[in-house]
Amino acid sequence: MFGFKKHCQVCGIDVKKETSFERFGKYFCSNDHAQKYADLKMSTKEESDDRGGCCC
Repeated sequence: MFGFKKHCQVCGIDVKKETSFERFGKYFCSNDHAQKYADLKMSTKEESDDRGGCCC
């Protein structure tokens, strides 16, 4: 009815369910973009871990 409409989380290109790469519940146009997204998520997590405390 509505079809599958997903976009690569890195470059924004439309991806097809049959040919896309899926990680973390997100879709990507290539394995390289999936890895780039994973690396970005890990670096963001490491930065937020440095703050310490509950909310600051």
